[in-house]
Amino acid sequence: MGNAPQPLMAVSQSPVSISALATPALVTLWGDRMPFASAGARLHEVLGRPELFARICVRDPYFALSEVTVVGHGEVVAGVPVEQETGGEASPINAAEVGRHLAILGSCAASLVNAKEGQHYYLARRARLERLHEGPLPRATGLLRGVAKAEFKERRTATANTLLTSAEGQPLFSLEVDYNVLSAPAFLRLFQGARQEMRREPRAEREARGTSVDFAAMRQNPHRRPPPLRDFVRDGECLKATLGPVSAELCKGHFAMHPVLPVAVVMSGLSGLAGTLLRELVGNASARYLVTRGEVRAESLAYAGESVTFGAHRHGGEGRDHRFYCWASVGERLVGVMELTLTCLE
Repeated sequence: MGNAPQPLMAVSQSPVSISALATPALVTLWGDRMPFASAGARLHEVLGRPELFARICVRDPYFALSEVTVVGHGEVVAGVPVEQETGGEASPINAAEVGRHLAILGSCAASLVNAKEGQHYYLARRARLERLHEGPLPRATGLLRGVAKAEFKERRTATANTLLTSAEGQPLFSLEVDYNVLSAPAFLRLFQGARQEMRREPRAEREARGTSVDFAAMRQNPHRRPPPLRDFVRDGECLKATLGPVSAELCKGHFAMHPVLPVAVVMSGLSGLAGTLLRELVGNASARYLVTRGEVRAESLAYAGESVTFGAHRHGGEGRDHRFYCWASVGERLVGVMELTLTCLE
């Protein structure tokens, strides 16, 4: 279906041994093979949006990857945009946005090794993030590069190991994601209560004006901003806030006709809340920090129309490292939890 531009593959002028980087996470993911510069890697196929959207169930604008390219069995590479400001994070991209793009890329990889054909929902249920770069680094101004390698361990569960690098090949973050995998009919049965009509005009009229990609580019993209938390309440080393009622607009692209709050948006709210709490605790409203590691567990989904309570509690630390336990809930129903380590630079 055509070749991707050469820069996607050529991130290094000479082979670099991963062991030389002394990064355990990278050794775990790909052994001693640089995923972008392996001598054995061969460009197979660029997957266009129609083909991807026939496999996975996220859409524009939540899906924002470019040139998703197959480079091996269950392995893909792609250009990764930086859409949000990094706020207090002294990284090329904030950690929550890393989670969003790499989890989607991982689902693309998993869709290639799914024994069942057709469209499937890849619901992230657990993720483990690790920062690989030494900070601070400025916000990226162009595309970053992502790679994902996925496998099915059971019929309805998949795992993807992913890596994000700079345009020059510098490792930035690794993310391991576990998914629950549902066929489209199974998802519709389970989540029929979340169904909403989200099209404002008939599809035929919309497509008559141009391609779906053109129309998507014209739509407002709520994922360029962190979720709008409100009603902040501080109690010692705990900070709480509220999001909602969640609008269907905030769920754009996740999922069509069934707007549910993406896990990455939940985690964006939680990591931002932890960063705000950190700044308050150190008494510096402009303090910069790094997300060093995080572990996320999704317990349920928050539907459009529901209000979500966010909480962050500092429960320990050593030196400049501060550990936080964060959670999100709808009433008594737990939506997700996150354990997060932030490294304060001030």
